[in-house]
Amino acid sequence: MKCKCVILLVLLLTLYVSSEDQHCMNNAMKDISVEIGDDNPQRVMSFVRDEPGYQVNLQCKWTLQPSNYDKPRQMYIRVPVIDFDTNDVSEAQCNVSNTKADVFSLKLKLNDTTYRNESWCSNKSVKVKSQIVNLWDSSYKLALEFRSDDKQVRSNAKGVQVDVQVLGRDYCHRTMLFFEGSCYLITPEPMTPTEAFSIAKNYLGNVFTVPKNRNNSDFFRPFIQRNSDRAGEFPFESPLSLTGSMWTGYFIDILSSSPPAVFKSAQYCDPQAGCGVALRNFSVFFKSSSKFEYFNRCAVAMHWGSGGSVNFTCESMESKLPAMIELKQIPATKGDLHPQLFTSCDTLPLPPTPQPPTTTTAEPSSKTYLSPD
Repeated sequence: MKCKCVILLVLLLTLYVSSEDQHCMNNAMKDISVEIGDDNPQRVMSFVRDEPGYQVNLQCKWTLQPSNYDKPRQMYIRVPVIDFDTNDVSEAQCNVSNTKADVFSLKLKLNDTTYRNESWCSNKSVKVKSQIVNLWDSSYKLALEFRSDDKQVRSNAKGVQVDVQVLGRDYCHRTMLFFEGSCYLITPEPMTPTEAFSIAKNYLGNVFTVPKNRNNSDFFRPFIQRNSDRAGEFPFESPLSLTGSMWTGYFIDILSSSPPAVFKSAQYCDPQAGCGVALRNFSVFFKSSSKFEYFNRCAVAMHWGSGGSVNFTCESMESKLPAMIELKQIPATKGDLHPQLFTSCDTLPLPPTPQPPTTTTAEPSSKTYLSPD
């Protein structure tokens, strides 16, 4: 049995490291078709150097597709390295027609119509450099493109590196936890609650809330256990670091100048109801701050304690924490309602406007007083 495990590990490691990197370095245009396998992540890289043989205005394009495309597949794209000449290009100037800027773009086409297009020109960009893409059938085409500017300003290499992988069925990714039909991930960077809602669409998911038909303890107990069990499976580590604090998709509108120490419910946006606001009953501890009066709202964070305990507190909307994101795993076959599983509630509703206290003014007397005769 031990021998079989060793052989399996060697095979898995071989699959993982034998992926072929797709470079683009010295051709003005390079159009590469890349097949992405389940256990075979690909890395596409473009590097430009200010030396003989390396060109300015270099344009590289990769068309990506799963190796097995007879059923819907889900692709995970991460951009760990974007090394640009400058970092002062505005979002408005970031497009492939701007020859003065290095541009990396991601395009998803359905029957030659682009319906998702993200571009990066600066490491200062607030856009999250990760993306989940659902490829329902072969009409969905995914392209990555890099073009350099018309002038190199340094002698060392610059460019972009992109890691692409098909999410495994009933597994997701080594950095995600598959649990009851969904993939769960924790954002690597801290952010505000508003930013967490906004980036959820990059993952075709939502900021985490407990399923409506489950109470907290019944959900978290097996969730934590499954995350722990993954440490005994390849790649022999738990995918989620369930420590510290992180944002959930819950929020509370504060309607009183003297809020209670513990709220008994919180609101959330329900993707199954067109992102309408719904209510869930559970205890949320109020964390006092002078900024709540201004924002008139607090966001709910969950705190992982020892022994699998989870507590919830309401924090300032200005605080920055990692966020837990939930996304549905793509079904094995496409049904009419399946695309609706990936509705992202990416905008928080506006908080209620505080009403000034009403004051009563005494009405002038309408009585008529007659002078004595």
